Amino acid sequence: MYRLGHQIKHHYRWYIATLLLIIVLTVVGIAILRRDLKTDTSLSQSKVITQYYSAVGTDTMHVTESTFSVYLPAGWKVASNIGSPNKVYSWQGTGDDADRRIDIYIDNLPINLAVNRLLPVQASNDQLETIGSVSDNCTDFTTPTAQSAITGTLAAKWDGVDFICDVGNYERDVVATGSTEGINTVTLTGPSTGTHGVLLVYTDNSADPDYSIFTTIVESFQLL
Repeated sequence: MYRLGHQIKHHYRWYIATLLLIIVLTVVGIAILRRDLKTDTSLSQSKVITQYYSAVGTDTMHVTESTFSVYLPAGWKVASNIGSPNKVYSWQGTGDDADRRIDIYIDNLPINLAVNRLLPVQASNDQLETIGSVSDNCTDFTTPTAQSAITGTLAAKWDGVDFICDVGNYERDVVATGSTEGINTVTLTGPSTGTHGVLLVYTDNSADPDYSIFTTIVESFQLL
């Protein structure tokens, strides 16, 4: 475009240089931004840690005798059996378990022992398999007789298993294993010690009886 006597100069070179500078600065800025945002984090698989888990819980102790092994609550101590005519292995709780006790009879079983509750079991080679839950107090599902008033005992049955109900001491919480083999009897066969009659009896005189302790002990029992 012209004016009279003058030529208007368009500064195209200056515009182009400015535009190129803006483009270069933009590219450099993007490159710097990408570098700063780039993460240096690398992923790697941590070492696998394998630990043994005991089915009977962590607060237990493993006890081994000449013919059997069993898991008992941690802290339980060997208890005495003064006057017992039968060979029995006994442990007594301590602390909060002080009023709890387990008696394990091997052979020469007290077939006339009367209890208040029953845990039905059956033999599974060298172990005991529970086939039901601990019964209610047997006085709740038996009918006293004139004879039981004298003897303090009464024939009872729970889940098809016979046992002797201690009606004379009905306020106690004594539980025994029992099977269809006979009263206070179940026979197991250990791989090393052979065949033995077994009876486990649990007494819980605490204010809050916990029969799951007995069930756990029974299920952990194993002939050697």
